[in-house]
Amino acid sequence: MEDASVWLREIITPWDIYLHGASEVLTWQRTPYQEICIVQTEAFGKKLALDGIVQSSEADEFIYHEALVQPAMLAVGRPRRVLVLGGGEGACLREVLRWRTVEQAVMVDLDAAVVAACRELLPEWHRGSFDDPRVELLHTDAVGYLEAVTEPFDVIVSDMTDPVEDGPSTFCFTQEYFAKVRRALRPDGVLALQAGPFSPPEIALHAKVIRSMQAAFPYVQSYVSVAAIYGRPLAFALASSEPIVERLDPARTAPMLDADVRGPLRYLDAEIARGLMTTPPFLRDAIAARDTIYTDGAPPQTAHAAGWEATS
Repeated sequence: MEDASVWLREIITPWDIYLHGASEVLTWQRTPYQEICIVQTEAFGKKLALDGIVQSSEADEFIYHEALVQPAMLAVGRPRRVLVLGGGEGACLREVLRWRTVEQAVMVDLDAAVVAACRELLPEWHRGSFDDPRVELLHTDAVGYLEAVTEPFDVIVSDMTDPVEDGPSTFCFTQEYFAKVRRALRPDGVLALQAGPFSPPEIALHAKVIRSMQAAFPYVQSYVSVAAIYGRPLAFALASSEPIVERLDPARTAPMLDADVRGPLRYLDAEIARGLMTTPPFLRDAIAARDTIYTDGAPPQTAHAAGWEATS
């Protein structure tokens, strides 16, 4: 397969299909949990896909990972203990470890094969983060790990794959999951979550995730980033037991970026971090219109039809 012309077909809705062309397949394997494929492309460099769904690309992964991790870190301010759930590429870990104040970073990813493939083939993403002495890497179930936490974390980053039905992340978007996260955070700690698509045709999933978070946390904030590889905006969310947006005042966060963060960020600065927290009316209305939440008894039932097709 290394020399084949390969296309990744993602069916976003019954009426929308995205095709991603690849010049070389670097790895293609099935684990007990999911299908892994890393390819080389001419447009975006390397790409990682899980179960046929593109996770990130070499060209613009920094937009996704900075947008997911850094607002939560800034809201807490000088975080010491951080937990990353998922995040197999190691890029969330990379962003966490930029902070000089971080003393311990625990990463929990169920699929050791994903981490091994990314460690070998995607050094541009993790940049040696797996070998940092502050890191503890575990391959176990995120829900079970959260139940056993005894020392609270300052920040928890939940960088899971989409909640596809019967997928490894199905129960990582429910009210019960978010309640476990809240118990694992310090009182003013912050959860950062990859929270599904942001585009209006797909907004129901994100709105239900937000309502599920609101069932566990008093303060929840949606926000968005745009990385071209996904073909549409992606939504994130922050949650905390204390107010969030006020803590992202640039007068407070800009000095932190200067003093506590190694190297300039490529996407985010203090003004952008605060600006991302402005929720458009259509999203506020979509969230308000949802009166159901995801629970362990009724988790997401999202069937994502995607797959690989080889062409001659």
